[in-house]
Amino acid sequence: MDSLQLPDSLEVLDESAFFKCCNLTSVVIPPNVRYLGKWIFHGCNRLQYLEIRHDPEFIGEWIINKAATIRCYKGSKVDRYCQQSGFKVEYFS
Repeated sequence: MDSLQLPDSLEVLDESAFFKCCNLTSVVIPPNVRYLGKWIFHGCNRLQYLEIRHDPEFIGEWIINKAATIRCYKGSKVDRYCQQSGFKVEYFS
């Protein structure tokens, strides 16, 4: 599995939910997800992009490896999280 299609009804991604899923390369977080637990995609060494188009209520530590890029909106809570955590970020237009 190299990409992950999460259901729109999903609201919580608990700690380490996809920890060390080695083949993942991209993931889109559905807009209803309000909680991103720590380490959810940590150890996913091939993960290139994590797309988050909304601002979850909670974002845990080290949700991805430093090699991956988080795609989000500039000025969003996710953007601030990336800046504070040192994650690479790309912005939607």
